[in-house]
Amino acid sequence: PEAPQVVPWFKVAYQGPAVSTCKGRWVAIRKGNRVAYAQWEDAGPFRTDHWQYVFGNERPKPNLNKGAGLDVSPAVRDFLGLGDTDVTDWRFVDFEEVPHGPWAQYGDNNTFVINQRQGGSQTVGSHSNADLIR
Repeated sequence: PEAPQVVPWFKVAYQGPAVSTCKGRWVAIRKGNRVAYAQWEDAGPFRTDHWQYVFGNERPKPNLNKGAGLDVSPAVRDFLGLGDTDVTDWRFVDFEEVPHGPWAQYGDNNTFVINQRQGGSQTVGSHSNADLIR
């Protein structure tokens, strides 16, 4: 199917062809009882068309990266204490669901950083980790 049919926020985020509707979206990544928040950068390099994994319930397909379904930054890796092939749970979250934490301090496309530069203060609500996995 086409992106408008599988990306829940497509209608509000679409900016034209070749512009990602996922880049910059926040994701919650859980390992055990720790949750890190990060922003989606890109898809690939091994699979860029497996929407059933990203937006559905399928497991990642085999790839050259030992079947990894999510590559994370060193900061997320260290925060969660991940090894090379650890299993995590993740989901897209709205910015309002992202609590303040180390992820709020860095990044040119980071919503927290942008709000701070503009002199605004975005307050975000707290949430339960129990609903992390759909």
